[in-house]
Amino acid sequence: MQVVDKEFTDNLAIKDFLGQGGVGRVFLAIEQNLERDVAIKELIPEKLATNRDKKIARFVREAKLAGQLQHPGIIPIYSLSQKSDGAYYYVMKYVHGRTLHGAIKDCGGDTEEMSFRRRMTLLDKLIAVCDAMGYAHSKGVVHRDLKPSNVVLGEFGETVILDWGLAKHLDEEEPPDEQTLSGDAELDADAKLTRQGAILGTPAYLAPEQVDSEWGPVDARSDVYTLGVILFMLLTGHRPYIGSAKDVMGTVVSELPSPSPTSFCRCIPPELTAICAKAMTKEKAGRFADASELAKELRAYRDGRLVSVYAYSKGELFRKFVARNKAAIIAASLVIASIVAGAGFSLNFAYDAHVARQKALAALEEVTTLSESAMMLARSKASLVYKYFDRLDRNMNTAAKKLSVLNFKNAASVKSVLKWVDELQPEAVSFQLVLPSGEVVQSYPEDDAVPQSVGANEIAYWSAYLAKEPTDETLHLFETADGRKAFALSAPVMKGKRIAALLTAKMLSETAIPHMLDFDPKASPYQVWLMKDDGLIVYDEDEKQIGINLFSDRMYENFPELLKFGEKIEKEPWGIGHYAFTGPDGESTIYKVAAWDTLRSDGTEWKLVITHPYISK
Repeated sequence: MQVVDKEFTDNLAIKDFLGQGGVGRVFLAIEQNLERDVAIKELIPEKLATNRDKKIARFVREAKLAGQLQHPGIIPIYSLSQKSDGAYYYVMKYVHGRTLHGAIKDCGGDTEEMSFRRRMTLLDKLIAVCDAMGYAHSKGVVHRDLKPSNVVLGEFGETVILDWGLAKHLDEEEPPDEQTLSGDAELDADAKLTRQGAILGTPAYLAPEQVDSEWGPVDARSDVYTLGVILFMLLTGHRPYIGSAKDVMGTVVSELPSPSPTSFCRCIPPELTAICAKAMTKEKAGRFADASELAKELRAYRDGRLVSVYAYSKGELFRKFVARNKAAIIAASLVIASIVAGAGFSLNFAYDAHVARQKALAALEEVTTLSESAMMLARSKASLVYKYFDRLDRNMNTAAKKLSVLNFKNAASVKSVLKWVDELQPEAVSFQLVLPSGEVVQSYPEDDAVPQSVGANEIAYWSAYLAKEPTDETLHLFETADGRKAFALSAPVMKGKRIAALLTAKMLSETAIPHMLDFDPKASPYQVWLMKDDGLIVYDEDEKQIGINLFSDRMYENFPELLKFGEKIEKEPWGIGHYAFTGPDGESTIYKVAAWDTLRSDGTEWKLVITHPYISK
């Protein structure tokens, strides 16, 4: 029976009561003009006796924040309204289904292995959750209360994250505390102890920094930790910590490492164990940067590809290659068998065929090992470069805000800011404040290891760049006054709506990129190049290639296979490929295996490519 609740609107007919949490309750209703089921969430009037304004403000904030996130995996908010008494409520999509918590519980089996296999059917659902949270993280939003009961699995394949009541944009201030967690409460099946106060979230899923600020500020990696806990549940069937809220939180912030899922289930693949361990690392710096990185690793495992956080043995690499290329290997074996049979089983021919086959398999294993090793190296080094650029970008934007309130003629004040941002970054960077005229006001540090001298061409470049309307361009390539290749990243220093100056981080390509990679490519059998998404080469061991565009420079017309490979890496975010080119002697042909990965920084995509020659003839 439908009942029209006049306190909402004549258009909403309440059909059922769905449940309630700490301060809110949810109804199933029908939106009569569109004849569709919706869910209505409102604050429980009895719960507003204390801290009314704060609770309403948080409720409105929840609706607005969730409403701004447009993703299939995030519950859509249709409207935010007020009842006749002024109380707020919002209308959202109704997803009929079961929670991820219920789905995990239903995956029992007669044996440990059977239960594990059933739980693994939910891996795609967890990847979908990670994808949705990756989108939220890209918008600067953290959920802070992820748990299986907040994920609904719809009847038609939907995976939707609910309850954004504790979500926060990283740029906003934390609302005043309202309550604290009860340390004596026992955790139930899904640890339903969300509180809005000094400790925000559900104890069993909290990252260390959510319990104790000594572990650092809450950010996207806090959600990654929680997703790691959910992955732990998927692997083992239960949470990593059991006990009272006080006991669980005490364990989370202790020096003890997070438990390994293999302690509870022996049939977990080592790659998934490694992914879970990285996601649940207590130190934030050791986790995935955001949920998208975690999704990428889980997807790689699901698809039978290499997982970059797991160190494969040579035998595992070869078996993985064989598993992915069974059809080709079977076809090759049949060809060899038919040749041997057609030769009348000649002993000499059979021996020659056997030797050729052994050599072919050895070469196959060698190329496979090189390819997979290059892929692992590309993944790990791309992560290092991303972290470097991400940290540099954040530090520069903070420094630019500090500079915006200074008088640029005060050299000591400007230098103190440049010194401050320099101390946050490893060596090999020179920070400079550049005026619209192209004049460099101040540089720091004063060291020959980084490009200091400013030529006339560079002054002209800065002057022309700052005369334009503000753009998203942040990468600038130079040849320094002494002829060395360098590049700079920039952050605008604003005075109101006007760009008053640029803060630049200037680096020599030959030293900065190896520093980020944490190894010297010139001393390694692997070659490295870093390319912007438009084809601009920012780093190459051959310095003559730096600053050249792979897709537009005419010199590359003589290397069609390299161009084809470049087009492939432009379209695909990661992968393994190969190309060949004529050697320096003009006669030999060099074949290379190459792996690449994509990293994104400040809206720019970069392709880090790792290559290794495997044959020359």
